[in-house]
Amino acid sequence: MLLHEYFKNVFSYSAGVEQWVNQQLPLGPLKFTFASDFAIADWYGADSVNETYERIKKEWLGNYKAFTEVAIALNMLSWAHNSLKKQGVDGRDEFISLYSSLYYKSCDDFHGKYENNREACDYFFEMTD
Repeated sequence: MLLHEYFKNVFSYSAGVEQWVNQQLPLGPLKFTFASDFAIADWYGADSVNETYERIKKEWLGNYKAFTEVAIALNMLSWAHNSLKKQGVDGRDEFISLYSSLYYKSCDDFHGKYENNREACDYFFEMTD
C-alpha cells in the first residue's frame, strides 16, 4: 500500500503524524509545528523534506528551545515512518533513513551553534534524553 492510498490527503496525513508524535512524548505535546511541517514536506518527497530542514534551520537555529523541538520531531518522524512500514505502507525505508540522518545533522548543527552555551545544551540534553 502506498502512503497516498493510506491517507486521503496531505492534511489528514499531517494531522495524523502530529497526533502520533505528540502521543509518544512523555513530556507532553510539542509547542511548535515542525512535525507537521515535515509531514507535509514528506508527502511531496525527500527533496522537499531536505528543503524544509534547511529552511527551518535558517529560521530557527537561533532559538535553542525551538531547534531542540526540530531534533525531537525529526527523531519521532523516523519512528513514525517505521511504524507506517510495519503497517504495510510501502516506500518508508527512504524516509526512515532520511529522518534519522537529519536528526543527527540537527544535533550536529545544534552543538555547533551552542557548544559554549551551558543553558542551551542542558535544555537540549534534558529534552532529548
